Amino acid sequence: GSVPVGVAFDGTNIWVTNYSSGTVSKIDPVSNAVTATVAVGANPREVAFDGTNIWVTNDGSGTVSKIDPVSNAVTATVTVGANPIGVAFDGTNIWVTNYSPGTVSKIDPVTATVTATVTVGANPIGVAFDGTNIWVTNYSSGTVSKIDPVSNAVTATVAVGANPIGVAIDGTNIWVTNSDSGTVSKIDPVSNAVTATVTVGWYPQAVAFDGTNIWVTNNGSGTVSKIDPVSNAVTATVTVGSPIGVAFDGTNIWVANLGSGTVSKIRV
Repeated sequence: GSVPVGVAFDGTNIWVTNYSSGTVSKIDPVSNAVTATVAVGANPREVAFDGTNIWVTNDGSGTVSKIDPVSNAVTATVTVGANPIGVAFDGTNIWVTNYSPGTVSKIDPVTATVTATVTVGANPIGVAFDGTNIWVTNYSSGTVSKIDPVSNAVTATVAVGANPIGVAIDGTNIWVTNSDSGTVSKIDPVSNAVTATVTVGWYPQAVAFDGTNIWVTNNGSGTVSKIDPVSNAVTATVTVGSPIGVAFDGTNIWVANLGSGTVSKIRV
């Protein structure tokens, strides 16, 4: 659709949010065909899979849509804070960043109700789960918040680069894209210290882990950077469209190209 942003894999299909179309595209990663288009709220941003359902944040509606990936039907719409962007699943709950109020909503995926609201830094965007804690990027604060998902308390705040957006886990470390610094910060989740800063392309956005390497979309450069998480070196740069979202399907990297209404598939 128009202005694709978020990308996720559900174990079978790729799901892409189309910001200006108010829809989500379902793609067969084998045939590379769009097999369904689901209408959600206004300006859908990010998308996540909880093992059963697809969850989509609707930036313009202040809601989150729950989609059955078999019937392709929206089965629930949850009201959260203003301008929800990031979404992640921690094995039990759905976590959504609300950009304008600087909060994160915790959602029970069964009842589709908000069970907690956590205040973080200014303008949170990205969110990820490391197996123990929730990590949230605070765009205007230049920080990352670490949240205990049991107590719903912020247990640490880590300073990174300018205007952090994306966040991903490699099984050991936290990786954060700093959009206005053109860098990626590597964080030790135990010490909460930045252990490396990697220079990538211009205006890095999303970040994903493929089991071996870190992949970062550089929206301003029209490229994707591949990083070795051990050496912290960029080992490849792939030219795509105007990349923003990124996901791994077990074999390929999928990148949403904001300006061209396309998704690039990269063989790793």
